[in-house]
Amino acid sequence: MLGVQGNLALQKKTIMKKLNALLFHQGGKCFYCDEQLDIKEASIDHIIPRAKGGKDDVDNLVVCCKYANHAFADCSPKQKMLVIKDIIHSPLLCQKLFPRSEEVKEVNEVNEVKKVNEVKKVKASLNQANNKTDENDISIAYALLLQAIDSFEKEGKAASSSIVKIEMLKIEPSFKEATYGFKQFGKFLLRAEQDKIITLELQRKNSYLIKKI
Repeated sequence: MLGVQGNLALQKKTIMKKLNALLFHQGGKCFYCDEQLDIKEASIDHIIPRAKGGKDDVDNLVVCCKYANHAFADCSPKQKMLVIKDIIHSPLLCQKLFPRSEEVKEVNEVNEVKKVNEVKKVKASLNQANNKTDENDISIAYALLLQAIDSFEKEGKAASSSIVKIEMLKIEPSFKEATYGFKQFGKFLLRAEQDKIITLELQRKNSYLIKKI
């Protein structure tokens, strides 16, 4: 018979096997933001939380970063979608996901101009994400970080590392730490602390309270 340590080791091995399988089927990307996801940052999330009756079936499991998983907590699928809608907001998204089988004529020229402008905005966001920026441009990311912290302070809430990126994406959906040379958001926060933009106070494992200097 397996002892306590043996059972824990077996459970951990089973979870990692399931996590790897799910991440492989998701193309190595986070289910929610479609970013490439390091296995060390990955965790299994229940679409319908177990607290609300969600099961451990594969159809109810996705892989996302542990920070998003922690931030969503016991949120319902509807609550999660509201956040995701803010992150990837684009009038063209529906057309990309559900292609039209026939052409739809624009009602007037104003609508056509709006559509063209939206396409330009999407392309500009993609170009910004794909192009390497100058080292000095990190100040833009710092300004966005401070703005997110201000949003929490106005609501009387603490800005923690598990949710601050979600707030930054609400303000600027095109933000990606990779644009500034960071593979992980946590490394971006450490650089901000090193540059004396913020301070990080450890709350619990892998979770920090963020304050402005």
